[in-house]
Amino acid sequence: MTDAVVYQKQSASPFMRQLLAVSGVVMYMIGTGANIAYPGVLLQQLREKDSAVQLTPEHESWIASILGLALISGIMVAPFSLQRLGRRLTNQLSSLPALGGWALMVTAKGPAALLISRTLQGFAMGLHAASAPVSIAEYSAPKHRGAFLATIAFSFATGMLIAHVFGTLMYWRPAALACGSCYALSLVLVSLSPETPPYLASKGLNTECRRSFRWFRGYNHDSEKELEILLNSQKKTEVIEPKVSRFRMYRDIVKKPEFYKPTVIMMFMFVLFQISGMTVVPSYTVPMMREVTGGSIDDNISMLTVDVVRFVTAVLACFVVNRLYRRTVLFLGIIISVVSLSLTSLLLYLRDYGYIPEEYKWTPVIPTLVYIFGKTLGILPIPWAIAGEIFPLAYRSLGSGISGMFLSIMFFVVVKTAPSSFESIGVNGTFLVYAVFVGICGIFLYFLLPETKGKTLYEIECHFRGLKFENALPSENVRMLELEKVEGG
Repeated sequence: MTDAVVYQKQSASPFMRQLLAVSGVVMYMIGTGANIAYPGVLLQQLREKDSAVQLTPEHESWIASILGLALISGIMVAPFSLQRLGRRLTNQLSSLPALGGWALMVTAKGPAALLISRTLQGFAMGLHAASAPVSIAEYSAPKHRGAFLATIAFSFATGMLIAHVFGTLMYWRPAALACGSCYALSLVLVSLSPETPPYLASKGLNTECRRSFRWFRGYNHDSEKELEILLNSQKKTEVIEPKVSRFRMYRDIVKKPEFYKPTVIMMFMFVLFQISGMTVVPSYTVPMMREVTGGSIDDNISMLTVDVVRFVTAVLACFVVNRLYRRTVLFLGIIISVVSLSLTSLLLYLRDYGYIPEEYKWTPVIPTLVYIFGKTLGILPIPWAIAGEIFPLAYRSLGSGISGMFLSIMFFVVVKTAPSSFESIGVNGTFLVYAVFVGICGIFLYFLLPETKGKTLYEIECHFRGLKFENALPSENVRMLELEKVEGG
């Protein structure tokens, strides 16, 4: 009873405490959005004859795409860090190379320094890409989890807008300093919150887990029931096994449906995320929109218009993801993206062959903005929301790392090949290719992806194990649920 009195006197509501914890991750992801979009303004300024650093086209493509290769190194470290050091310390440590990368960017005097700077940023992004959705999901109550996970999309869009606004109004060095400040604020906010309860439970730190859980969720009947289910589910998995080689251990893990099914789903999710042009558009907004508009709209105006549409849609997505089913939002975004990409490609082909009058050559802008809306509404937030929910606690670090490898590899491939793709088959052909692959990924996910909205993380785990939620619970939790049904009449 004493605990109840203590937690009822908390100065902030559980929602505000969850929001504080999530805001640290959000600030980091804003920095990530700025990382992705920054080449759009950096390369544009460095193309000027009197720029401080002179680049070749090869330098430019590497500066834009090297984040993808560096992501791999960060993601390879992430499972170890998440499992051994925890979510909180991983988030804190990932801020340090990011801050170092932006500091080097501010002082860079040649292409080598720019590439090293981007490599440090990419490593930090890879480390955090695995921890961000896991951290947010474990901070959040089920009723808020969808909205909080959707803030990842909002964060990306905000960071991209910030990078392009600062890059338009400032020289690239002070713009880099402004973008890098997001990581300093993130480090402060993350440090104000405790470690996540599921991680503490997985380590057998039950007292610390209870304290952390009540810090995030308060003290009431529903939260206490979820806390006991969390602790007892970890007791059930504590089985003493003979020592086996690491290879055999991982071989046994990959055979388990609760591991390989979520991993395959997230592979398709992250391929979809990248092949939809999620990182290509902010990296090459100016040349892409110059082709789409036919030169009829100023470069900076078209770039900022794309950013504003993406930002407003990301804000809308925070509400939509929390109210509608995950599958509904995802496939709505896929359908809108496929249709609008195809229509943009068609209009560009018609304009190239002279079927669209000169005064209407800007018309491909309309379906292009609809495409930005569609992919930001569904394809941007849902993969990150699902990534935070879909992996079982025991394999959450490993699963996030493996699926993140696909994210980073696709990041590099798509962004590195974009300039040559624009040159060889044009923006129209590139958009058509993206539309086809988005459609293919959508078909696979239609049959693979379950609905996760409103379910606890343990319920989702039971689904992939092929068990009914009540049957998978330890006996203490079953008795608790039965008593609750009796009391409820």
